[in-house]
Amino acid sequence: MLMLTVAMSTSLSAQTATIKGKFQKMLPNGADVDRVFFSRPDDGGLMIVEEMLKSKSDHTFQTELKPADLNVIRYVGVFDEQYPVYVRQGEKLSVEAGDGKVNYSGNVSKENKVFADWYKLIAPLRNYGYTKKGYTLSTDRYITLLDSLEKPVQNFVKNIHTGNNSFDQQVRYLLPYSYKFDLLMPLVSGLTFKTKNEYPAQIAELIKGEKFADANLWSLPLAYNYMANFSFVKHILYNTEQGIASEMLVSEITDNQLRAKFVLAHAQRGATQSLVKFLEGNSKYMMDDKQKKELALLLRRAYLQVPGGSWIDFSYPDINGKVRSLSENLGKVVLLDLWATWCAPCLAEIPALENLEKQFEGKDVVFISLSIDTDKAKWQNMVKQKQLSGIQLFSNSEPRFIQDYEVAEVPRYIVFDKNGKTVNFNAPRPSDPKLKTLIESKL
Repeated sequence: MLMLTVAMSTSLSAQTATIKGKFQKMLPNGADVDRVFFSRPDDGGLMIVEEMLKSKSDHTFQTELKPADLNVIRYVGVFDEQYPVYVRQGEKLSVEAGDGKVNYSGNVSKENKVFADWYKLIAPLRNYGYTKKGYTLSTDRYITLLDSLEKPVQNFVKNIHTGNNSFDQQVRYLLPYSYKFDLLMPLVSGLTFKTKNEYPAQIAELIKGEKFADANLWSLPLAYNYMANFSFVKHILYNTEQGIASEMLVSEITDNQLRAKFVLAHAQRGATQSLVKFLEGNSKYMMDDKQKKELALLLRRAYLQVPGGSWIDFSYPDINGKVRSLSENLGKVVLLDLWATWCAPCLAEIPALENLEKQFEGKDVVFISLSIDTDKAKWQNMVKQKQLSGIQLFSNSEPRFIQDYEVAEVPRYIVFDKNGKTVNFNAPRPSDPKLKTLIESKL
């Protein structure tokens, strides 16, 4: 029996693939990150597959890979530092990284050796873009470095022959863009040139020659960030223009599909001066019904946030199980209170909220408290124990609502007028007298 158990354990171990390692990365507040992300390429960026918590004792991370993450390129990293890995069944790979450098050990297959050798080759360049004081390094050395790397980089990519044809093809496409991304990182991070004539020839040539004519770029995990960084370097730094760089780039993207995807991705990130204006101005670039519908939804959410925009209806059960809709309250001013039982600031506002409600008794004002809790019993108990007034609804933190109303934190207070139009998407808290004045102004 013991031998059988050992044999089974050995067999299972051989089937399991693991990734472990260490990752040094500081948060803006100076604290070390407490987790490392395992991700896959998705829609011009990365989709997190798993958050790997770092051990408090030795700061290492480790995870077992699922079958879907074997024999494909995946990424291990934090924020802007993402390192590709390729793991087969039974392999155990170790990745130690930080400050733009990475070391692969354990089962370093031919595929992972390509990645290891690549990062050794461009390590001097990444020292400029991924270290705390990289932007203070010599600009002359940066120029010399780019000149010295140009041919070796080309030869490296040309000579990728692991015997894994699919991998080789993908990486020959990935690495040139990865290199261009790293060319721009020092400039994005603060390395400064006073005039156009001082910029390295490779940067000037990239700015002149990049037309974004290849839709396949969007298959890479760095696509959106590369395009955003490129636009910043070209328009803000190199051409010294004013405005939102990524918005300036849209009309310059020559591939129609790539342009449409970039517009949607940029809108989803909300990095615009006016999201409504950006979406309306670029709706003409949508190529198919799916993209048009996605833009229409984003535009609807954008309208919600501006004064005069329409609310987005929702329906959720109240404390008695009756489903109530926001649209039932047309003809009345609505104060929507987004809260949760675990939110201390939310609970602190309850007395002021209930006092405010009493002041508007008999008037055309409705108070809706919508919980984003996922523990229904806990929500019910608190509502009953505290005898909370107003319309109490339970959303179960439904993703569609969270996205529609962009709920990143609570408490949040939103005021709608009698016609279901937004008055203030981020209204003052009940403890602030300005909220009462705001409601009164719409009666």
